[in-house]
Amino acid sequence: MSFLTDTQKLHDFVTLSKNDFLSRYPQVSEPQYDYAIAVYNLI
Repeated sequence: MSFLTDTQKLHDFVTLSKNDFLSRYPQVSEPQYDYAIAVYNLI
């Protein structure tokens, strides 16, 4: 599941460090986060 369509998570994604984001959203795995970075960089 991508969280790039969730505005609150997306805001936190671009403002928090990776560790802070993953701590705040434990339901997001590190591979999901890394995938989101790749997709976000393509946008």
